[in-house]
Amino acid sequence: MYEFWKIKNRPFSNFDCLILLPYAVKSRSEINNPTKKIVEMAYKLWLNNPKIKIIMSTGDNQNLGLSNAEVMANYALNLGVPRKALYKEEKSVNTKENLQYSLEIVDRLELSRPMILCLDLHARRAVAIAKKLGWKDLKWQSVYAKGEAGYGNKSIQTSSRPIIFLYEVAAYIHHKIFEWI
Repeated sequence: MYEFWKIKNRPFSNFDCLILLPYAVKSRSEINNPTKKIVEMAYKLWLNNPKIKIIMSTGDNQNLGLSNAEVMANYALNLGVPRKALYKEEKSVNTKENLQYSLEIVDRLELSRPMILCLDLHARRAVAIAKKLGWKDLKWQSVYAKGEAGYGNKSIQTSSRPIIFLYEVAAYIHHKIFEWI
């Protein structure tokens, strides 16, 4: 049903950094299913290349008093990713800021081959925004996941794949209008 919206992955074979774009958290200690699958994919990629850095990206856009990046980092630690491999971008509240602020961390760490990791339905918008921001040789890997409600304003937005799809189409159109894409 959503195949026309998804874009084909364009992964790096030799990346030095992953930038995780989450979808939501359920609470201060639990992430929802789409975000969980993104973090779990990062963990699998880290197992194959333990020298990579993983940037968890998103501030407190759900008003939990704790950034989504922190909640994701805690989940990654529980999976077995060491703290020294994890970085938190905690200022952003939207995809454009996720990418801007994460790229600042990439530059600060002097990394050169970042790869975006996000939900498959979010990839089209994330890649379009990254291109608009001037990212060169952009690479990404998307993850399939069933929807699951997040906390607060994200409870409806993330409740199911059809709702996530509708949100992504609306957000893409919004970003086109306001020239984020």
